[in-house]
Amino acid sequence: MSRYSYVALDDHGVEQRGALEAHDEREARNQLRSQRLRPVRLVPGDLPEDLSWAERWLALTEGLMPRAWMPVRAPDLAGLFRQLSLMLRSGHALAQALDIAQRLQVKHAARALVGELADALRGGRSLSQAMAARGRPFNVTTIQLTASAERAGELDTVFERLADDLERQADLKRQLLSTMMYPVIVLFMAIGVFVFLAVSVVPRFASFIEGRGRRVPPEAQFLLDLADGVARWGAWVALAMGLLLGLLLLAWWWTPTRRVLDRVVLLLPVIGGLVRDANMTQAAWTLGLLVRSGTTALEALRVARRVVGNDVYVAMFDEAEQRLLSGQSLARALEQRPMPPLFRHMVAVGEGTGQLELVLDSVAQHFRRSLEARIKLVTTLIEPALLTIVGGVVGFVYYTFFKTLMSAGGGG
Repeated sequence: MSRYSYVALDDHGVEQRGALEAHDEREARNQLRSQRLRPVRLVPGDLPEDLSWAERWLALTEGLMPRAWMPVRAPDLAGLFRQLSLMLRSGHALAQALDIAQRLQVKHAARALVGELADALRGGRSLSQAMAARGRPFNVTTIQLTASAERAGELDTVFERLADDLERQADLKRQLLSTMMYPVIVLFMAIGVFVFLAVSVVPRFASFIEGRGRRVPPEAQFLLDLADGVARWGAWVALAMGLLLGLLLLAWWWTPTRRVLDRVVLLLPVIGGLVRDANMTQAAWTLGLLVRSGTTALEALRVARRVVGNDVYVAMFDEAEQRLLSGQSLARALEQRPMPPLFRHMVAVGEGTGQLELVLDSVAQHFRRSLEARIKLVTTLIEPALLTIVGGVVGFVYYTFFKTLMSAGGGG
């Protein structure tokens, strides 16, 4: 335990100073918020100088910030589960832990969500029943794990595992998003530069050259023809692309065509590996969490079926469920394509040694590392390819611009 000194503001904006004992800064902040204090400055040891007006303003307006009005997302749930796990291990009853956690939430939606769970608990329902009745943001894995933990009396342990799982998923999503954001931004900037030069700058110089009785360079004429074609047919091209996108969305929503599209995606050279590793990571994590919590293999398969995002794997888990019902082992039930052989082999090892949950955790870590490596590979491949394409396009436009400029100057 360490000593932390704090400066905080109460509900009336009155400054409060003091010290407390906590394992880390997060626990210290949670203690202050449980006392309805807004922590403004928190440091190990002694207090620093007085608060600045900026720090006081930020503390007073904490609940008015835009973030406070945003919906509940995975990081918020991860923080909630960590708070509940900590309080349950400290000896709090579940209803009391929910009451304290409600006061700790920054977002209004999260505060209302926790309050709804606490009210349902006092009304005689279990926490898992309250989550199931609420639906989003709680998914089937969270509800099933909570129900298993309630039966086994291990809510604190399961909440910590859920927080770890949610943070891992959020980290993967951030990596994928950051991988795709850079190419998209560069591509749009290149398109903007190309359109500006081709539509605004080059035509003016071409008109000036034609007015002096000179011939427009072929490169400039190409850009002029392209700009004219976009002006004439751009609306129709945009309409055609919109219709194509609509057809793809309809095909995605219709189960038979979605399964075909999902199978095609798995066959793509780089994207298919990304999709496979992401699905296998999520499936292994889910199965490991559920098996460790005492859920049967059959129920764990049913939950894993609902967390994978590719219909090919959904069909595979459906078949595995039927095989399991017919008396086969989990490893034999998963012995089908497109399940990676490593996954099947490690499940067989786990069943043979009686350590299936540990093996599944190892499998999840393996596919997570593979996914991260593929993300880095995609980033490595996309950046030079985009720079080459963008550089070529912009270079061609600049070459055309300067050639047109020289043609105009040559007539003087």
